[in-house]
Amino acid sequence: MSHSIEDRAEAIRQQVSADPALARYVDSKLCIPQPFRGSGPIKLVILGQDPTVKRASERVKITTVLNLHRRGSLRRYLARICAGLGLELARHVYATNYVKNFFVRPPTQIGDLDVLAAAARYWLPLLKDELARLGRVPVISLGQPLLRALVIGDASRLVRYYWGYTPRWRSGEFGELHQLTPEDNQLSRVVFPFPHQPSVRKAFYRERMSEYLAFVRRTADLK
Repeated sequence: MSHSIEDRAEAIRQQVSADPALARYVDSKLCIPQPFRGSGPIKLVILGQDPTVKRASERVKITTVLNLHRRGSLRRYLARICAGLGLELARHVYATNYVKNFFVRPPTQIGDLDVLAAAARYWLPLLKDELARLGRVPVISLGQPLLRALVIGDASRLVRYYWGYTPRWRSGEFGELHQLTPEDNQLSRVVFPFPHQPSVRKAFYRERMSEYLAFVRRTADLK
């Protein structure tokens, strides 16, 4: 992030930490992870949900978005996606989070408040400015909770829909592949929904990965 974005992010973190509805859910001791930026021309944005992981002891180690400064299964998964798109993770990707502060628990484990929605009203304007600096680069979103947060209107909130899911997919019957159009999401940009790394082990996503990567490659402007 540029200095001005960093300053704004820290100010927003303080606002979120002071919000009466959010304060008890925010882990205000941890700093905002830095975005990951490849060394070459940025051709793809990878958007994560927020930096919170289940084990509190691991959160302090997260200094870069999606832990992309470290080896691990998530980095391998994202590198595989990039390779399928003809890109290199280390060169062509910018990765950031929809909500940048840590929570005391992963948002899906907080049942009495939609903390993503409550915090996003603080973070979304900054995220839009952050992405605007990259031009009209396509975005891939990670995970269904993030997709639900991004979608507006009547667009599907199910990742599998965009991958052509039908009840008879095991028999080889698939629907059309889709992108989330700018009119249907909070970012006003083209978004390609992907499952988060644990869900990609499911048989449906394993079956459809190559097809969806080919769809993204021919649909998105990745030159």
